[in-house]
Amino acid sequence: MAEDEIYRALFEQSNDAIFIIKEERILEVNPKGCKLLGYDKANLENISLLSLFTEESLPGFQNELNVTLENRSAFFETKIKRSDNTILDVEVNSLAMGDRGKTILLIARDITSRKESERLVRKEREILSALLKKSLCGVLLLEASSHKIIDVNPVAIKTIGRSKEEIVGNICHQFICPAQVGKCPISDLGLSVDNSEKTIINAQKEIIPILKSVVPVTIDDKEYFVECFIDLSESKRTEKKLLQAKFAAESASRAKSEFLANMSHELRTPLNSIIGFSDILLEKIFGDLNGKQLRYVNNISVSGKHLLELINDILDLSKVEAGKMELNLSEFSIGLVFDEVKSTISPLAQAKNLEMEFKIDPDLGYIQVDRSRLIQILYNLVSNAVKFTPERGKVSVYCKKSGNRVIFSVTDTGIGISSEDQKYLFEPFKQIDSGMNRQYGGTGLGLALVKKFVDMHKGRVWFTSVQGKGSSFIFELPINGPNEMEKPDNAFKGSATKIGLPANFSG
Repeated sequence: MAEDEIYRALFEQSNDAIFIIKEERILEVNPKGCKLLGYDKANLENISLLSLFTEESLPGFQNELNVTLENRSAFFETKIKRSDNTILDVEVNSLAMGDRGKTILLIARDITSRKESERLVRKEREILSALLKKSLCGVLLLEASSHKIIDVNPVAIKTIGRSKEEIVGNICHQFICPAQVGKCPISDLGLSVDNSEKTIINAQKEIIPILKSVVPVTIDDKEYFVECFIDLSESKRTEKKLLQAKFAAESASRAKSEFLANMSHELRTPLNSIIGFSDILLEKIFGDLNGKQLRYVNNISVSGKHLLELINDILDLSKVEAGKMELNLSEFSIGLVFDEVKSTISPLAQAKNLEMEFKIDPDLGYIQVDRSRLIQILYNLVSNAVKFTPERGKVSVYCKKSGNRVIFSVTDTGIGISSEDQKYLFEPFKQIDSGMNRQYGGTGLGLALVKKFVDMHKGRVWFTSVQGKGSSFIFELPINGPNEMEKPDNAFKGSATKIGLPANFSG
């Protein structure tokens, strides 16, 4: 009697669901079984056992019952339906009762949570496997503790040049950054993210440059590293070719500059003779000339001087590009330079009835720059302003001190510069006028030389322009020579009125 009570107590208090069944009937069920299925005991004993299984799980369950009857026991997993039609995963241990009839004891345990976890882990592994296979980068999966490779994708296999079997099981240092064995940057989980250039030695002993990234991941409560890399071989080859092309282009540029410099010297000598002799004829030192002769000789002189001006510009540009031009610094007053530029430009301005204004900051004393180059800069900018300004317009030239810099502006009320042409302004041999404006002559070297000369002084040059309204060209130079140039103060840029210059004198 006591033994029956013990068995009854175990049956009633068990943490597992226990069913005693015969064919399709539930003969007995414990409280845990009722709770598992969501029925009370009376209901369970009056429903068909087979109704608790899904269509998919029923055939398997019936098969396991036959196995139990044949082998006296079985252990299997199946799915059952609760009273609310939710599906549970259960683990079942079945025993045939001693009467050798069809009575079976079922001990069931809910494993739904465990199955869900397994499904999640399986899904994570499937995603990881897909990433490994489809990734365009080489990928290795490493054990965090040992750095042993446990998986590798096709790109990594191809780059390393060995089979998957030869790679898996080895430490990553055997293939990636082998020179750093014992100094692995990912040996500490706290320093596990690494982005740097490393190398791989492939099966042919070739050194392959790579860009590597290492990220820690946790899979099924275990720590791993995902090591990704990109083969840089092609980009390195391209980089080398680009570098070689750069050196070749620089060499060609130097050769071109030297050639132009030499040719310019060779051309200047006969041109000076042509200009000199034509001027002598114009002065009638050796006798009078008739009208046609005077006109022709004057054309020779004017054309020769224009050609000499072009050759001088080419020579200057070539010297700068070849690194053969040096600055001759001297100390002088801006007023004297303005007077010289004004006297040269005034006849051109008067021919178009232009108003010319030259203004100097009274606080500005002497400056130390290359005087001849400053005159050349101003002459190019002011002559351009005169050339592109219609009759009765205005050209203004201002100079202002700002810290240890002197700032110049040349402003006109001319045709302005289109946004498309602005990007070509300081390129040599580029002329910004086109179409209806082709009547303006020029070599396209003036602004290029302006920028070169300003750069040589460690200054800078910029401009503003509105098509149809005019342009302002502004440049700054160090007052006491290139070596005294302080870091530019951008406070004045975009607000010319702040330093006492005209409102349109802005950067």
